[in-house]
Amino acid sequence: MSLPPEFLGRLALIEEALRRALAEGPAELVRMSRYVLGWEDADGRPSAGGGKRLRPLLCLEVAAAAGADPAQALPGAVAVELVHNFSLVHDDIQDGDALRHGRPTAWQVVGAPQAINLGNFLYTRGLRQLADSRLPGAPLALAILFEAVERMVAGQWADIAFEDAESVTEEDYLAMVEGKTGALLGAAAGIGAALAGAPRGTVDAFRAWGERLGLAFQVQDDYLGAWGDAAATGKSTSSDIARRKKTLPVVFALASDGSGDALRAIYRAAPAPEDDTAKVLELLETSGAREHTRALARRFSAEAEALLADIAIADDARDRLRTFARFIAERDR
Repeated sequence: MSLPPEFLGRLALIEEALRRALAEGPAELVRMSRYVLGWEDADGRPSAGGGKRLRPLLCLEVAAAAGADPAQALPGAVAVELVHNFSLVHDDIQDGDALRHGRPTAWQVVGAPQAINLGNFLYTRGLRQLADSRLPGAPLALAILFEAVERMVAGQWADIAFEDAESVTEEDYLAMVEGKTGALLGAAAGIGAALAGAPRGTVDAFRAWGERLGLAFQVQDDYLGAWGDAAATGKSTSSDIARRKKTLPVVFALASDGSGDALRAIYRAAPAPEDDTAKVLELLETSGAREHTRALARRFSAEAEALLADIAIADDARDRLRTFARFIAERDR
């Protein structure tokens, strides 16, 4: 499922702004930033392997829906995307992931110590986009972003802690997701509204909508992590199993009467991904985790739709945001 064509024009604005934000600076940090953003390969040659830019696009779409020129929210869009990539660079180190978007992760290219420095650079360069913008809504936008990052870090802490936890409930898992994923999507929407000059109540309403959309996004991501096409997602479906990650399907299956004991025994044993993956996927299927995960993604998408319906914006703007939300919740990569 590709990004609907009506969003491609704003995507081009985002790419131009991101390139300006990383046009200069410490040479090696800028070079590796361009690698992480997907513009160059590890040797500095032009390439195309970046992310989907969903968060900055959401920021611009909300600004437009709030009645502003979407370009007014570009500092926020760039800040959100660079902060997002900071989190990915660090997450890949913590999780030991070797691939992202089908390419070696940053720590595989420059080593973990320098990748930590790279993530820190992306974070500070992102914050500067808002701090230097001098827009009236920038102080509120920065406050929203700072809070989101704090919640992301707490969510990442919980996600790592879950790997060694004997029991993780679905409630525990969703609380973690609200921080790790929902907070930044909510921030992207709130920042777009703030930079558009929207009233605080509208900013908060967009932020709540984005956070609920983030839950739908992550649940769908968990689905793709188990049953997606690795060629499309750029990530092996065995990587989460090999690390004993407690994704939503696993949390659900562990709590089931039929598959829980067998899955728990596998997750207690030493990882052997080649032997484990097929068996774990079989247990997930038997437990009903596939159907449950898809149903939960649809539920969160419907809840986000209800929140969007209550925001006072033009009907055509609401329809455009609905289209974007459906893409996030139903994507296949």
